[in-house]
Amino acid sequence: MAAEYVLALDLGSSGIRAAVVSSDWRIIGEAGRPYRTYPSEGNAERFAPAELRRRVIDCLAGAIQAAGVAPDAISRIAITAQRGGTAFIDAQGETLYVGPNTDVRAVFEGASIDDLLAPEVYATTGHLPSMFLAPAKLHWWREHHPRQARRIAKVASLGGWAAHQLTGAFGETASTLVEAGLADVTTGQPAVALLAQLEVSLDALPDLVSEGAVIGTLNRAAAEATGVTVGTPVALAGPDAQVAAVGAGTIRSGDTVVVAGWSAPVQRVTVAPRFDPARRTWVARHALEGRWVAEANPGDTGRTLDTVRRMLGPGMTLQRFDRLAATAPERDLPIVATWGPRALDMSNPGMSVGGLIAPAPITYQGIDAGAVARATLENIAFAIRECLILVDEVAGVAAKDQPLTLTGGMANSQVFASMLAAVVGKPVRRQSARATAIGAALVSTLAASDVDIAATDIASQATDVTPSSADVRDATERYERWLYVRSKLDALAEEI
Repeated sequence: MAAEYVLALDLGSSGIRAAVVSSDWRIIGEAGRPYRTYPSEGNAERFAPAELRRRVIDCLAGAIQAAGVAPDAISRIAITAQRGGTAFIDAQGETLYVGPNTDVRAVFEGASIDDLLAPEVYATTGHLPSMFLAPAKLHWWREHHPRQARRIAKVASLGGWAAHQLTGAFGETASTLVEAGLADVTTGQPAVALLAQLEVSLDALPDLVSEGAVIGTLNRAAAEATGVTVGTPVALAGPDAQVAAVGAGTIRSGDTVVVAGWSAPVQRVTVAPRFDPARRTWVARHALEGRWVAEANPGDTGRTLDTVRRMLGPGMTLQRFDRLAATAPERDLPIVATWGPRALDMSNPGMSVGGLIAPAPITYQGIDAGAVARATLENIAFAIRECLILVDEVAGVAAKDQPLTLTGGMANSQVFASMLAAVVGKPVRRQSARATAIGAALVSTLAASDVDIAATDIASQATDVTPSSADVRDATERYERWLYVRSKLDALAEEI
């Protein structure tokens, strides 16, 4: 049988997903597996390498089974992963550490780096704070486990680690190395001068490969466990947010996308790096060469949604949550949610206080689950608008009639898409929630010029949600009220 499908593997922030993508960019079968992390010292958490590898293998095998295709119909495996996930590997290929982007063990080491070198780190990598980046995590290991730290031979992203498990080869894309704080965002090359200051050896960096490049072939052990043919090419597609942007058709200068999953980064495509003098936003490399993104981030939006959903009851599925939100009044909602999502200052994310603001005593009008659900979605939409304003400031204002593209898990919600359109005051182009898998398949199989053509076709197939002028007016009033309430809570946080 001629190989005709791409098996896309996404080690995202909320879990592992694998999808079989057809040659016309449809997902014909998929599977997911949850992560399991283990706490260690302080705020540290990590994966168990053998267990994580089993879950990756199970996910790949599950997607093939769900798709109902023959294993030899898989033309390649394309890997993408969460930004900030990190692995350290010794000279024999043994994993010394692999952890998620939520592992903040290096908070103090990162703060020390930023006290000395924050302008240099941002100007080179486009990212802050350093506690999220690989050099700070290396410093933590040197400080707390010097014997193990001396064994570290290679630094890998979570996607690079998965590729090594499947092929035995090491490699990273330029966009991924930038997200790890190891490469220059402008050139895409290793950040030689900065890494020297941070005492990170260039020998620890994997080979640099182009976005979507094949770095190796599936080894026998992985092939036997997944059923995929030995020798199937394995490619690195790049970081999940940028890959999702491609899968959602966001490829041209001025295009803006919200990848609303565990978090909801707002990314504007640019033809040159756009740095924020105040260092509030990130600069990243797009999945396509010669393009960059300016990014504002509202924090863990999807995680907030899941937390509130579980508070409302054990049977509160996302679908039921959406239906509940639809029952609440679109206007005159009696409560305001300030759960945490907001446009973060990425150089100093910080903390504040928040919650639900409601008329008291609550026995007067009462608070029902629908109002809580709608206020939570509204909080996320307001945070995205705030991020969009910040991106406009840094990268230039997009055309008023240019749609805002929405992908990620929250794109499944019609209620949220309609709400977001009203809040941002422009059409929202609702794309597939599985744009990451589609983008991984596109980037790993097509030349850049063909990706442009395919992504344009994908963009044309989206559903546009256009708000009414009345909805925009009402949403703007509520957004301004939300900003006012939040400013008062920020002042309270300073006092207490």
